[in-house]
Amino acid sequence: MSGVRAPAERVWFAACAALGWLLRSARYATVRIDDEDRVRLVRKRRLAHAPLLIAMSRPLAAVLDTGVRVLPHREWVERERQLHRCLRGASVRVEADGTLVLPYLAGEPLAALLDDPALAETERQQRAIAGAVEALAALHRRGITHGDAMADNVIVDRAAGVSHWFDFETVHDARRPMAWRRADDLRALLTTVLARTAPGSRAATLQRMLDAYGDEEVVRELAASVAPVLRRPLAFHLGQAALSYRDERAIARLVRERSELRATSAAPGAPRA
Repeated sequence: MSGVRAPAERVWFAACAALGWLLRSARYATVRIDDEDRVRLVRKRRLAHAPLLIAMSRPLAAVLDTGVRVLPHREWVERERQLHRCLRGASVRVEADGTLVLPYLAGEPLAALLDDPALAETERQQRAIAGAVEALAALHRRGITHGDAMADNVIVDRAAGVSHWFDFETVHDARRPMAWRRADDLRALLTTVLARTAPGSRAATLQRMLDAYGDEEVVRELAASVAPVLRRPLAFHLGQAALSYRDERAIARLVRERSELRATSAAPGAPRA
């Protein structure tokens, strides 16, 4: 049976990777940084075709069972206002043409730091990863999930030693259990970090990330969600992190092994580390 399943899994993976590339290629907004009265601001504006793309994404998200949706303009504005006020005490302005004027966050996206060859395999890079994970855990403790928690969507301010999540256009389905929603955020961050990590360093980086997150219930949910190849949301997941079949399976195995190790060590009568 496994001899039949492996080719089927690879065909499914290839189809999902192609659809993931299309999803990753879609652009429906522009971002510009401006100075206004000596205050740096971010202007984000959706493109003219954005409403059509968002409308088309709804049935696709349902078919893929992603558990997330991209918000239409009015809901997006309200979510950005609410979360910037809650997390940073900052206001969000909407201009007449629908452009959102958002507070500027100092630092660099985690993805850019991971892609910088000068920082590869350094302690500074590891601190940046840990800071992003800790910021995600803090967001979750406040009862908030991101919905698209990729390494591209967290700013790391190395000078101040803080990280900020941003870009709240996507929201989880509120009917999903909170542990599932948190695990989906953790999956997105984990895979987009490990996709940029040398294969020989992935196990150690994954271990540090899950230790920094610190919620074993969510890690167990994560392990279950990435275990099967033949899962409906795989195309969406590969749209976030462009992994090869071998790398995606290796990461799933590392997550499963980490979860099983913790479960074994927590079992009654297990020797303490």
